Amino acid sequence: MSEAESRSSGADDRGLMVQAARRYYVDDASKVQIATELGISRFKVARLLEQARASGLVTITIHADGVRDPELAEAVRAHLGLREVTVVETSGDRDAVRHEVGRAAAENLAATLRPGEVLGLAWGRTLTAMSAALPTLPKVDVVQLTGAIGADLEESPVEVVRRTAVQSGGTARPIFAPLVVDDARTAAALRRQPDVAAALRMFGSITTAVVSVGSWDPPDSQLLRTIGDDEWRRLLDVGVRGEVASLLVSDDGELVAPDFQDRCVTIELAQMRAIPRIVAAAGGAQKARAVAAVARARLCTELVTDRALAEAVLALPRVSAEGRS
Repeated sequence: MSEAESRSSGADDRGLMVQAARRYYVDDASKVQIATELGISRFKVARLLEQARASGLVTITIHADGVRDPELAEAVRAHLGLREVTVVETSGDRDAVRHEVGRAAAENLAATLRPGEVLGLAWGRTLTAMSAALPTLPKVDVVQLTGAIGADLEESPVEVVRRTAVQSGGTARPIFAPLVVDDARTAAALRRQPDVAAALRMFGSITTAVVSVGSWDPPDSQLLRTIGDDEWRRLLDVGVRGEVASLLVSDDGELVAPDFQDRCVTIELAQMRAIPRIVAAAGGAQKARAVAAVARARLCTELVTDRALAEAVLALPRVSAEGRS
């Protein structure tokens, strides 16, 4: 066969591959149908389809985002000593991960909340995604756990509380105050404001809370927007690994930098630990050590997360029973 004939034969085969692949993968035709249409054997059709995939002419993508992995979830649950864990498949950038984790948290809330509960909500981008994905909820009262950060209304905890209350038909108790202020005296004055004080009084009645987890090393926390680099380094030096609702914890689960909490309008450590059910929603492998620290600190009883964070957590030391007692 001449070189020209060889090129022609290769082009013919590629053309057959395209036709066979289009009929098989797009039109859902059978191999027997394709063989009849093209005047070739069904065995050649099978070879053409194999060649189409091997050459990259045909690629197959499985869109598994949002699919749950109960086996991985059970492994993480035992590793962290939690009551429940949900692990979902995710892909794409961090915003896409937050969207899927937030949606899974929304589905869990809708399935497990009971009428008459008091629901406490912290803030964060994952909780913003959760509030946007909420279906209709049982009637519950909703209270904000912390003050706000920044001026973006879409990501404000006030908006998260409002959306959730609308979906449940219950009352909303927002906190119209900044989360972090310059000194403890200003924070104390804000806590005495009537509307803020009314929200704080509800903390003892909370039956379920949903929180996000911020990582300080590596840095991935909205709370870091409120402080300068010098204070961030100072807090890292005293051992901060992660945070929930501005409660800063170390790798061993101890509360650190209480002077920082004195400057915050937020739920207190003892109040948080007294909540019967605390669902942490977080995704991304970079938050694994922060999540482990939060579990040791007894600041979550459940976790909703993605595969990347779940697998990274399993690579860390197991959280002991003493750490969860």
